[in-house]
Amino acid sequence: MKKNIYIASISFIVGGVLSFLVSRVSMQHKIESTSVYGETYEGAVSNIQLNPLKEEGSDKPILPMKQIEIQYRDTGNTESITETRYIYQIVDTAAIIADYVLKRSYDVIAFDDMDKGKLRLFPVIQYNKLEEINYEFTPVYRQTSIYKEKVWQPFISGSYSTLDIIGLGGGVFYHNIGFEYQYQIDYENIRKGHSFGLKYKF
Repeated sequence: MKKNIYIASISFIVGGVLSFLVSRVSMQHKIESTSVYGETYEGAVSNIQLNPLKEEGSDKPILPMKQIEIQYRDTGNTESITETRYIYQIVDTAAIIADYVLKRSYDVIAFDDMDKGKLRLFPVIQYNKLEEINYEFTPVYRQTSIYKEKVWQPFISGSYSTLDIIGLGGGVFYHNIGFEYQYQIDYENIRKGHSFGLKYKF
């Protein structure tokens, strides 16, 4: 009986050492690459830094107009006819000055993708000129991660049954499928045997 325990213990230790060695040499590298946004940079461009390219007038300017309805009666027609016309409005100097002084701020997304990053522009227009452009730029970086993944994953195992059967052994997993061997001793009937098993990881 002592001899059986001694043999089982030696097998258990040897199996553990072999499992450790196999696991060290049976790894594969898994590489994952993802795009992540970096830190956002903010800044501004004043009108002093703006170099005008050209100024152009218009041959057909868009002037303020208003809509009016005119009713009249055709000869021989008893019903009135309503016609819609558009006429130019009287120049309102105060309104023009108010619009000239008014400051307008805009929010423009120039681009936003995982290759170039994200650029937002905040132009400000006043006095018929572009006064400044504030901006936010968020660059994109490629992040590469390398993982070590075990292809073969050895394991050691032990078991005890209420039928007075003790088992010592081990096995190996290949990805999700495992194979197991155990050396079993039946102390009730003084017998020895071998057990083989198949396992699957979910």
